[in-house]
Amino acid sequence: MGARLLAAAFLLSILVPLCEAWLPAFPLAQGSLAALAILPWLVLAPLPRQRHAQREPLWRGPLSAACLALPSLCLGAGIDLARGIEPHVLAPTTAAAWLVLVLWSGAAECARRSDRTRSAFATLWFLLLPGASALRFALAWVPLRASTAGSGRAPLYALDPLLWCQRWGRAGGLEQLGLLELCLALGAALLVLVVVLVLHRPEGAEKSSG
Repeated sequence: MGARLLAAAFLLSILVPLCEAWLPAFPLAQGSLAALAILPWLVLAPLPRQRHAQREPLWRGPLSAACLALPSLCLGAGIDLARGIEPHVLAPTTAAAWLVLVLWSGAAECARRSDRTRSAFATLWFLLLPGASALRFALAWVPLRASTAGSGRAPLYALDPLLWCQRWGRAGGLEQLGLLELCLALGAALLVLVVVLVLHRPEGAEKSSG
């Protein structure tokens, strides 16, 4: 994750909790500020990147993003606790969101090391982020008479970390989350990282096999 993206994500995540003081009537400020603080990181950290030579350790980029995301995430969680949100509900969800960020950021950093991993990561990113979001908005146009039949598929939207974060970031959304959604968000991020790591091979190994 480049320095500009890190700075942009950090500034956006810090501005989100400040909305509590500046815009108390703003609708999003009535939800979980921890979710809104981590949302800019989940938007920018998993973005597909240009291919880059193996000059830096793979862990440096994800570690930087994870460390810089902690202050605003902890600030948002602290405000949520002051509002009366139960700690046993907020703590695991916030920790899971931070782990999802680490996994997606690690996959994006590892994927930029070869064309094969970049292609695989870009495909998974498109399916799980913009693809899932587009499906969610498309299904919103289904007639109300079909809404009860599709309500059971709501946890599947947690495969998209942005939809998952938006779901528990709105007013009353945190109390509606289930364990299945948390596991799906973590599982999808872990799956992407595993796929990228499996496809990733050092340049020396590729040359010797060729």
